[in-house]
Amino acid sequence: MNKKMFNKEIKQMGAFQFSVPSGHMNFQLGHLNIIIVTDGIGYYDKNCFAPGIARGEVNQLLDDHYIESEYFELAHNILVIQTGDRTVLVDAGNGDGSEKSVGRLPENLLHAGISLQSVTDIVLTHAHPDHINGLINKENTLVFPHADVHLSKTEYNFWMSATPDFSKSKNTIESCLFVQQQAKDCFTILGNQLKLFNEAEPLFDFLTPVLAPGHTPGHCMFAVSANDEMFIHMADIVHDEIILFSNPHWGTIFDIDFELAATTRKDILDQFARSRQRVFSYHLPWPGFGYVQKVDSTYKWVQERYLTPQFRKSI
Repeated sequence: MNKKMFNKEIKQMGAFQFSVPSGHMNFQLGHLNIIIVTDGIGYYDKNCFAPGIARGEVNQLLDDHYIESEYFELAHNILVIQTGDRTVLVDAGNGDGSEKSVGRLPENLLHAGISLQSVTDIVLTHAHPDHINGLINKENTLVFPHADVHLSKTEYNFWMSATPDFSKSKNTIESCLFVQQQAKDCFTILGNQLKLFNEAEPLFDFLTPVLAPGHTPGHCMFAVSANDEMFIHMADIVHDEIILFSNPHWGTIFDIDFELAATTRKDILDQFARSRQRVFSYHLPWPGFGYVQKVDSTYKWVQERYLTPQFRKSI
């Protein structure tokens, strides 16, 4: 979230409330109450993106978009779905052991009126640290004590393997092994609260996984649907709205299978551009909703300004 936004007052905008100081926004999707909660802004070194591409070419692209910082500022948008007696989070953020600019999910959930004890389910898109470390606090106890945590079997088996294949990543083996150890420690502490799902089967009547491998082997998007309304949570298909939209094949060092991730990214962006599908992203600018547009041989992120059809009709 842009830091200046925290200083704005709560505003009522037609059919939905945009509550910036408390780090959340909510709206209705059919019978579902959807809340977007920020875990904060993460600062990522530019060299994490487009590994192997001449820095001059990368810097020229960034200059063309007036980006001069040494870091990318990436949002961490957490999707919350409420229906009946269920409160479902998609991903859990960075946790309290992270840099001060992230790890804000628990306090922002409270601002949104959601206690940590009331969360019934947490669905993980994949097992990277900025998605799972928020499950466990510094004392190695559960942040969400009553929540079942859902993870794809493919993802679990990869990170728990004695010999995971990191040879197709452009990250260092040391970094990959460190991430693996964090995942294994987290899974161990979760114990029986960790529930594994088959990517081909719906989790609930409103949430369906869509396997999109490459970033990690079990990386999943999720279709969120209610009645005749639907959007796709595209997880970490893209991390920024410039580098990876302009050049999907440039990728990141975080991709476990770099070439497969690039292929998946290109295919998904092309699919979204053709279908004009409404999508939600974990890392794109707050609040993460928008559309993918095809521009010649590249793509463009079109951020959604208003979140609800009801609001569009009211202006």
